Amino acid sequence: MKTNYMIPAAAIAALVAMTSCSMMPKKTSHVKHVPDMYAVAVESSSSFVQPSNLPEHYSKIEFPEYKYVAPYPKDFSVQIAEGITGYIVSDSSLPLVDFTVYFEENNLPQVLKDEAAFEMVGSMIRRGSGGGISPHVLEDSLEFVSASISTSVGTFLSAFDINCLSKDFPSMLELAKKVLTDPSFDKNQLEIVKANYVTAYERRFETPAKVLSALKSKVNYAPNPRLWDANSAEYKAVTAADVKRLAKGVFSSKRIVFALAGDVDKESAVKTLKKFFADWKVEAASAEKPKPVPLTFARKPGVYVVDKDITQANITMNQPFVKRPHPDYYPTAVASFILGGGSFSSRLMNRVRSDEGLAYSVYSTVGNDYRDTAMTTIALQTKVETVDFAMKLIFEEVEKLAKDGPTPEELSQAKKSLVESLPSLFDSPSSTASIFAKGELLGKSDDHYLDYVTEINAVTAEQVQAMIAKYFDKSKMTISIVGPVAMFDSLKPFTVIPLDSLEFR
Repeated sequence: MKTNYMIPAAAIAALVAMTSCSMMPKKTSHVKHVPDMYAVAVESSSSFVQPSNLPEHYSKIEFPEYKYVAPYPKDFSVQIAEGITGYIVSDSSLPLVDFTVYFEENNLPQVLKDEAAFEMVGSMIRRGSGGGISPHVLEDSLEFVSASISTSVGTFLSAFDINCLSKDFPSMLELAKKVLTDPSFDKNQLEIVKANYVTAYERRFETPAKVLSALKSKVNYAPNPRLWDANSAEYKAVTAADVKRLAKGVFSSKRIVFALAGDVDKESAVKTLKKFFADWKVEAASAEKPKPVPLTFARKPGVYVVDKDITQANITMNQPFVKRPHPDYYPTAVASFILGGGSFSSRLMNRVRSDEGLAYSVYSTVGNDYRDTAMTTIALQTKVETVDFAMKLIFEEVEKLAKDGPTPEELSQAKKSLVESLPSLFDSPSSTASIFAKGELLGKSDDHYLDYVTEINAVTAEQVQAMIAKYFDKSKMTISIVGPVAMFDSLKPFTVIPLDSLEFR
């Protein structure tokens, strides 16, 4: 019978030390000392006293109550000038700096023919270089010091980002200022950007996931300039003058919010940024830009299918939700976690995947939007032969949860998981600063992440029932499916959407 011996750490250390000594030249072999070392181990083990407060089994270990307090925005906020505020999160553990500046600016083409050029503005401001610096010189300069400068232009915000070593931060600020305040829109770089957009357009429907995304938008939303799609011919026709015209004023907003994180001293950084923004001169747009029109829903529930010869059907089910802040958001977030958002702890995953093996992944989500009304979603992929059965099981679980509500264990686990996931939002100085900057632009209160815990923990089983019934209602859902139409007779009636009609024009 084989016996396993437990040797205490002290004895192991002694063994290592004695073994090391055996490497010295000696007349006698170190093998003779093994019995002596074993005796040391046994002797040490016999003197080991187990603490009386240790549990008999690991399952009986009691952990203290989990408590997490999110960082508070005011602890990091600074004001540089009127209309210019930001957040500085210092961390000297690495010699890196990340600096993002958000300009609250409405950016939207007013006519369809400008859509292609507008899509290129964000990348061309950076790629076309400027301030007397050519694109190749800029790339070489950034590569030499392992730094990056990026730009983006969206519907509500324009932004640029600098990532570099802390020793190079002052020089990167000056470089960014030269390039971004006087962009040149190099024609050769524009041709490269145009080619990329043309290629992306030609491949826009090459995967079922891309088709499903386009179908989902097409059947859920009413037409809106924010949803316009340019085509290949329009991308090819874009000129540098077009991009320059649409780029005018994108970095000249009267409201600027920044996020600075990394190896910086707060007081010194404030002085540096005051000078940086005081010298930030960008010509404003010639006319005030109109505010973007909020997205609205077509509100035509039903089943919509794009015919595609594949073996796995791609499915998403959507219903209009709420625009935040809204009292229904938190209870619906908890409800969705129980239904399908909690991975293997969720009802949909257990029923559709674990019990029936019909899908690798099936999940539900609730949209989190402060500018538009969001959507709730249930999504999955399954064999085309099992689409009807999988959907039947999904709505059985929805109806069951709406009727009977969650178990106490499900409700407790959902709250616990959502609250304990909060620290992941602040997993780096850069994430922390960026979250606070974006939150300010969206109008979130300083207590937002403290209130989050309170709101989640206050959700009741009755609220979960009510939210499932209200926001996962099959009769109000738009169901989008990509797969072979011939296999979906059991789903009739449904509407077939031609692939070439998915774009918003």
